[in-house]
Amino acid sequence: MVKMNCSILLQFIFLNKTYMKKNIQIIFCSCLGMMFLLMFGCKKQELAVESPPNVIDLSIKGTTLTDTLEFLKDGKVIGQTTKSNGDLNVKVIVKGEGAELQIRSKGKEAILSKRMISAAEKLQNITYYFDGDKIFSKVVALSIKGYSGAEELEFVMDGQVLESGSDVINSVLSIGIEADQKRTLQIRKKGTTVPLMDKEIIGAQSAASLTFFYDGTKIFDKIDLAVPTNPANMIVNASFTNKVGVFLGPIDLIFYKGASTGMRPFEFTATTLRIELPADGSFSKNIELPPLPDSGAPNLNVYSFRIVKRGTLTELPYDMTNEFPPARPESGFFAGNITFTAGGAAVFILGDQIIPDDWDGTIIRPTMKDIAPYFK
Repeated sequence: MVKMNCSILLQFIFLNKTYMKKNIQIIFCSCLGMMFLLMFGCKKQELAVESPPNVIDLSIKGTTLTDTLEFLKDGKVIGQTTKSNGDLNVKVIVKGEGAELQIRSKGKEAILSKRMISAAEKLQNITYYFDGDKIFSKVVALSIKGYSGAEELEFVMDGQVLESGSDVINSVLSIGIEADQKRTLQIRKKGTTVPLMDKEIIGAQSAASLTFFYDGTKIFDKIDLAVPTNPANMIVNASFTNKVGVFLGPIDLIFYKGASTGMRPFEFTATTLRIELPADGSFSKNIELPPLPDSGAPNLNVYSFRIVKRGTLTELPYDMTNEFPPARPESGFFAGNITFTAGGAAVFILGDQIIPDDWDGTIIRPTMKDIAPYFK
């Protein structure tokens, strides 16, 4: 009986070991299979997201002088800009290394320009300038300061008039250009094709400046400003162009002094300082103005001036025979004051104007523009 029980126990232990061995084999094979599945599954997942699409914040800034512009990606319009609003902000999806942005005029098929959108940068800026014919990738801001007292001038590039004006010209032009390009701006009299001056614009610049003075015959891009011998003084020269038909020149300019409050220029006191103004409109000789006595803070003592017939003290250089009498006392006097700058220089461009009055009489007085600040 004991032998039978031992035999049965041994058989049970043998069967149990065999069963456990098979279970271990099954578990091992299952784990191995899961490892293979995980390994290959991860590889497939990695391949699926190896080059995910990138969302790019695209900022487009520029100017269009004429047409509405459309911006296309993958053949679809993603936005547009107009003459009144040249900026556009849009999000685009870029796959791979990059995508092409195309620009065209609205309603037209022709592509004016192409730009690349990189997938590597999340924030990107694209600039443009459309002059109605071409699209440029950048803009140079050209600051123009000048004076033409004789005729209207035009500022022309590639046959296109960008600006025009006479008298005081103070403007900023946007010039479309490529970074490695040079373009030429011409200044010419309105209605002519012969340039008075050329100004080269370089694409490597972001800003440029142009200063000039046109006297009706010659144009100058530089005026040498003299320095007074006494640094307390101010140096002055002037040119005069007559615009009133009853002129009897030549004329002189006499400096007057007085108080800026409570007095009008024609009530000022004459000085002995005088400039002879050339009849041909060229510049006079330099004269130095000494500082006026200081009246305290602020200094109310100022200079003004009067124009008179050459060699006289008070005679007007005009024929008033057919003008409504009398000639008002303001006639011949500049209506404002001179800004005095110790050690500085002033270049006066003078003209004249007639102010008829059928009640009190007629005023003929000078006009003045100081162009020295343009050439400092």
